[in-house]
Amino acid sequence: MTATSPVVVLAGPRLGWTTARLAHGSAGTRPGAGLSSQAATTSRYPHPVDRRPELPTTVERALRAPVPEDAPHHIPTSTVLLDGSVLLTSWVEGRAATRLGILDLRTGGWSVVTGVRGMLRAAQPGIDGHALVLTDQGLWEIDLVALSVTRSLRTKIGKGNDELRAESDGTVVVAGSASTMESVVDRSTLTVVRRRRRAPLRVTLPTAAARRAGIVRVLHEGSGVLAGGTATREAAPQRLLVVSIEDGTEIASVEQPTGLSSVHVVHDGIVAAAPDLGRSRSLTAVLGVFGPPPPGTVPGALDDLVVAATASAESLLTRASRRKPVRTVHRDHRLEPGAHLHDLRVERVTLDGCSVARAAEADSRPTISRVHVTDLELQSSTLSGAVFEDVTVDGLRAVHGSGFLFGCELRRVTLRGRVRGLVLATGLDDPDPATDALYARCHQERLADPEWMLDLTEATGDLTIRGYPARFVRRNPELQAVVTAEAVADGAWRSVDPGRSALRVALHELVRSGWEDVILVADPHGAHADDDLRYIRDLRDLGVATRD
Repeated sequence: MTATSPVVVLAGPRLGWTTARLAHGSAGTRPGAGLSSQAATTSRYPHPVDRRPELPTTVERALRAPVPEDAPHHIPTSTVLLDGSVLLTSWVEGRAATRLGILDLRTGGWSVVTGVRGMLRAAQPGIDGHALVLTDQGLWEIDLVALSVTRSLRTKIGKGNDELRAESDGTVVVAGSASTMESVVDRSTLTVVRRRRRAPLRVTLPTAAARRAGIVRVLHEGSGVLAGGTATREAAPQRLLVVSIEDGTEIASVEQPTGLSSVHVVHDGIVAAAPDLGRSRSLTAVLGVFGPPPPGTVPGALDDLVVAATASAESLLTRASRRKPVRTVHRDHRLEPGAHLHDLRVERVTLDGCSVARAAEADSRPTISRVHVTDLELQSSTLSGAVFEDVTVDGLRAVHGSGFLFGCELRRVTLRGRVRGLVLATGLDDPDPATDALYARCHQERLADPEWMLDLTEATGDLTIRGYPARFVRRNPELQAVVTAEAVADGAWRSVDPGRSALRVALHELVRSGWEDVILVADPHGAHADDDLRYIRDLRDLGVATRD
């Protein structure tokens, strides 16, 4: 009796159903012969026909959003499908300007709304072409036709809300996933009607079919498919999986290196969004999940939408760049020991997540020389331990502690223009005692060289100098004064009232340290500029501060 060979069914994200038959040892068949030809299989081994429908062939495309290249990273947002006609998302431009992006799914045109504060969390359709948009800073009513904010509610609902749902009585409920209370808001007046205790949070677990497919977060279930991510955290690198609800067959698998926060059915495919649009700058479109639409169908295929949306985004970015040049952003770079960055002239540069490695030898310290930078911004970066030689920085802004530069060797470094958040200190304070001692020895050797270190004659702003002797620094006497260690030895400076000035802290540090002197720098742009200047003047009148 002839044995019937089993049928192996192969399916994949870009493959239709395929059948192959394995040959088994039997009459007329050599044992271990492997896959037989289709002709031989058909003639010798009758087999059932697989009548399941073919899976659609899918293709991934990047759907460009009008997010500039220098948009800040690590600011999460939501992407919301509204009434099946528009897609809402948000990002940050510049230093803190929120932008609400609106994609018309009928035309593929992008629009950008300004005036909204906070990142998008949820949205509900309104009336007469309006929409209610919830951000982590408040509730906003947006005119989708005029592309403007008509009303807002930012009080009595709390901050950090991420849930917005409509009630049948003409109200909406605003709540946060981590809060125990929720706010009921009248849609017509956009005022809080009452606060009430929130119902227990419902947690939806993936079904057995989803778990078998590898989905740990279900983001869409319907239209015959199940879609979700393979990681529990939205921001984690993962895959977008789309499987058939009927039999669990995989339809599409798309890598999402910047994470996955939401999935939306659009036309004949799926649009997936990452939580950090400032980093990804694009949505992911999976074409053909539901098969091609009939010819002449309006609004047509997702492929057409991707082309139109990408062209619209590029047009908006081109117009915006004419008004304000885009910054050049260098992210996650590290100067290794022995590295030498030199002979550069650049402007509008942001260093984000950049650092300088520690060296085991003095000669291998990372060096930056013959560089001229106009408008430099430091974000989550540290340049501590670098050697700067013949460097000019015209305009500097350091945020979130990035301006603390420890253990740097300075040689003919010029600061000009507005300086914000810069602290220069001679000590490296490295956790490794040997490394710390090496950099301290390099500093002592530098003090034996009479070459000037720093020029502050054309610099103004928030600037602190710790440990660098004044004899190596060129100064502006109108805003800067020198106090020597001898001048504070008798404690007479304590009788001078600093008011709201923070410059007195530098004198306390001078008393406790072994510095030769300290440079007091008044910030003419600060909120306490008058107190800074008066404090320096009073110290000079007392003979504590120099008049040069």
